[in-house]
Amino acid sequence: MIRGWLGVGMVSLALCGLWGCGGGPPVEVKPQGSLERAKAILNDYVQGAPLGSEAMTFQEIVEEVRQSDPKKAEILEKGFAELKRSPASRGAKARELLQQL
Repeated sequence: MIRGWLGVGMVSLALCGLWGCGGGPPVEVKPQGSLERAKAILNDYVQGAPLGSEAMTFQEIVEEVRQSDPKKAEILEKGFAELKRSPASRGAKARELLQQL
């Protein structure tokens, strides 16, 4: 008897789970631009995040920004180089870079 009610309960939960899926319109996700990506990384540094594997993408980000805004690309290139050289002052340098962008 308990086994039967347990089975009914499991089937009911499964149907409730399926009922909630696919109810809304699809959400369109726009890719993040390279300048926005750089700003997000810099914001993380301001918040105290350590220098991680994203440092390997600095040059790629700079090249993408260079296509749309060469002046900001130069600022980023110099700033990213300083961040790599002196990680101890990362937060202050990141804040300064954000103000320049």
